[in-house]
Amino acid sequence: MQLVTFEIMGFRGYRELRKVSLQNLTTFVGKNDAGKSSLMDALDLFFDDSKKLDKEDLCVDPNLNTVVLTAEFSDFPTELVLDAAAATDLNSEHLLFEKPDGQHVLRIVKEYKAGKAAEVFVDATAPLLEQGHPILLKQADLRKLGRELGLEEGLPTADRGKNPPWRNAIFQHFADAPHGTVKVPITKDDAKKIWDQIRPHIPYFCLFKVDRASSDQDGEARDPLAMAAKIAIAECEAEITAIVEEVQTRANELVARTLLKLQEMAPELAVGLSPDVTGQPKWDSFKTALKTEGNIPFNKRGSGTKRLVLLNFFRAEAERRSEEDGRGVIYAFEEPESSQHPQNQRLLLDSFKRLAESNSAQVLLTTHSPFVAKNLPAVSLRLVTKDLQAACPTIEEVSDEGDGEAELLLKIANELGVLPDSRVRVLVMVEGPNDVNFFENIFSAVSGIDPAVLDISSSPHVAIVPMGGAVLQHWVTRQYLRGFGCKEYHIYDRDCGPEDAAKYQTYVDEVNSAENENTARLTSKRETENYLHGDAILNELAIDIVVDDQTNVPLAVSDASKLTQLVPDMGQSAVKKKLNIQVAAGMTAALLAERDVDGDVVGWFRDITAIVQANDN
Repeated sequence: MQLVTFEIMGFRGYRELRKVSLQNLTTFVGKNDAGKSSLMDALDLFFDDSKKLDKEDLCVDPNLNTVVLTAEFSDFPTELVLDAAAATDLNSEHLLFEKPDGQHVLRIVKEYKAGKAAEVFVDATAPLLEQGHPILLKQADLRKLGRELGLEEGLPTADRGKNPPWRNAIFQHFADAPHGTVKVPITKDDAKKIWDQIRPHIPYFCLFKVDRASSDQDGEARDPLAMAAKIAIAECEAEITAIVEEVQTRANELVARTLLKLQEMAPELAVGLSPDVTGQPKWDSFKTALKTEGNIPFNKRGSGTKRLVLLNFFRAEAERRSEEDGRGVIYAFEEPESSQHPQNQRLLLDSFKRLAESNSAQVLLTTHSPFVAKNLPAVSLRLVTKDLQAACPTIEEVSDEGDGEAELLLKIANELGVLPDSRVRVLVMVEGPNDVNFFENIFSAVSGIDPAVLDISSSPHVAIVPMGGAVLQHWVTRQYLRGFGCKEYHIYDRDCGPEDAAKYQTYVDEVNSAENENTARLTSKRETENYLHGDAILNELAIDIVVDDQTNVPLAVSDASKLTQLVPDMGQSAVKKKLNIQVAAGMTAALLAERDVDGDVVGWFRDITAIVQANDN
């Protein structure tokens, strides 16, 4: 499941309700003590069922005695078995929450009192019935209500022994009744089975905190292995549940045998005796540690070294998660810049980005570092501020790069001190991250045709800016340098045949007709992927397809991957990434010349090189 929003109220300084949307990569930026770590700790509390609310985490406000944490999820399971052998789903059971835009999410609410475990609810959009939500009715009460409404005759005989058909009939009967938000407790009575079905699908939350203790069991030293152990345990949820059920069964059998013997000696003591197998097994007690060269405990090494191990943990997880599907994971990392050289910071950020691009992981970061913030997508940033020491933190979001967001992006830049790169002479504007990958990796082939062109991905005078997903540094540079003569060179996919109107044709015409030196170009082929040669695709991906100017290359490669057992099945998103990184890097000058007879790609590089040389002062 994907975490899409999180709400917090009553936790530490958050005395008022605050809501934040979350993406695959989300970064909370702001000054020290603004409330970033509190958000991370609140998320950790929400996802860890074994934790209770520390009384010190309750907001210091006489009007508040409860912490309320709410998470909304998309991509929830499509089928659940809530009753014996009766399959159903959350939508049919009216256990989803309908947002104002019509989107349906699974909205889980947890309420905490100091020192106590959470009470768990689902906020559901459902008919407002006097009897309450039908999922809370005992089987006898559910059928009684159905019979009173005259619904039994409409149910097939085979379905009358199952609860979901009865509830479905009741919902249909009240289809025109007023609907609203119903608070459904899901850890009590019969509704507990819902939670038992949902819980294995909830993402696992792994928090790596910035502060550490100087002890033999340093959290930073343990966390990489501890997280691996916990993820493995989470993936064995079904087996663990079976073990718990077996323990319950054997305990009941033992009590039954004991009662028989107790009846013989002390019948009065045998009344009401029953086993109490409560709580979850303590599977988190695995003791893990690392040793380094010379048998030196890992936690005795420098903090920077330990964080480098975390860096490689994330890199390894990024590769593993990209190759397999499984239960989702949310990785939360406080201040990744801590104790790291700038070069290592960049590597770590690249690892976060790759991990977030996998199908089963989200990455949450906190930072007050200009270097970190400026190298992250602007749309991933969430600004956390607090006007006064005792004020409730405010969370502002960047959801788009339109004019309405310019003020907030400038506010973030000013808050952190992100400055434009004054060395940039040309902003190469492309559609998205895959286009950035193409231009970064095709240079080897281009330079084989014309050695005089610039490597635009490494030149300090060129910034390749994806129109969707630009990093904050590029956004600031673009806004600042527009007024100082910095040129823009736009390159967009045609996305159609030569006889049809290109998607970006109007925008290209506007750029080229403006009274400035900006330039816009369209590919003569369908997409940048059409400049790749079939031989390079075969060499790099072991997939044999024919590429012409109008082939939907990502789709063709994706379809071909499903027809052979020699390569893993790949979706179009994964294919586009491999094409623009792996295959583009594998292109030679000869292959590019054969696919690009008109010299489009070399021409773009020559144009950009000429602009840099003309403006190099």
